[in-house]
Amino acid sequence: MMLRKKTLLRVLCVLAIVTSLGVAPLFAATEEVEIIGTVFGTAWDANDNATAVIIATEDGEEIAVSNSGKGTDLLKLEEKNVKASGFIALDEQGMKTITVNKYILQE
Repeated sequence: MMLRKKTLLRVLCVLAIVTSLGVAPLFAATEEVEIIGTVFGTAWDANDNATAVIIATEDGEEIAVSNSGKGTDLLKLEEKNVKASGFIALDEQGMKTITVNKYILQE
């Protein structure tokens, strides 16, 4: 009887771990969002080309830009104002990252 309880407890623990791993994608937005702000570099290569950027919004929020999709285009738009649409995800530290689907330059 004691062996069955331990086995059941182990199965429940494994199930809890597997379930928690499946929760991570829930931190991503399920709807496309639109943000407006200025693109700033956060990392550069040896030739002084941006390798990572953020979009700083007017309300002071800084959202990292994923280096996939249209996000790679923003690497060349440092200090430009953009309106970007895409999906936002949160990392473990609560930092927002947007995967850009489309963008337009703002005046």
